[in-house]
Amino acid sequence: MQTFSVDGFDGASITNIARLYRVSPPLIHYYFRSKDDLWRAAMDQGIGDMVQNLRQICEELVESDIVTRLKFFVRRYIALVAEKPAVFRVIVRETDKQSPRLTWLAHHYMTPLYALLAGLVEEAQKANRVKAIAPPYHVAQIITGACYHLLASRNRVLEAYGVDVTSSEILETHGNAVIDILFNGMLVDAKTERQ
Repeated sequence: MQTFSVDGFDGASITNIARLYRVSPPLIHYYFRSKDDLWRAAMDQGIGDMVQNLRQICEELVESDIVTRLKFFVRRYIALVAEKPAVFRVIVRETDKQSPRLTWLAHHYMTPLYALLAGLVEEAQKANRVKAIAPPYHVAQIITGACYHLLASRNRVLEAYGVDVTSSEILETHGNAVIDILFNGMLVDAKTERQ
């Protein structure tokens, strides 16, 4: 996964991957017919049960308030991005252009993930708990972007501010900030400010 996340699909070679894992290239070819098959296996291994895990937890929380479930989703999504940064780098890289890999990713992982989140947003909008200022799919993209962007910017943040965004303290702060801004807004209430 690391090689695909750093070098991209085109830049990754079976020879370099074999060297990284200290195996012979023929051994990789024995198990995988092509680099595409190896890439798919790496994605399955890297992302594997993520969508199923999120779906299962959301089902277990079905008795909870919809806003509570959305907040939980935000926290869990941030944790997953922090746990598997290479996977998300590959996803971002692959979404830059149309390709069979993007179609495969969308079918296997992105569409189910976004359907789950958009379903939660739609339920919250129908219950009049979340503003319906944009369609659920749009709000889902706002949520995932807010969750992901700081972690995707980890090297820039480290260079600019000297902050390691992968530390548990920063991850907790980020989760709290995303939830507070998304659900309460970022402006200070004028009444509270005067008190």
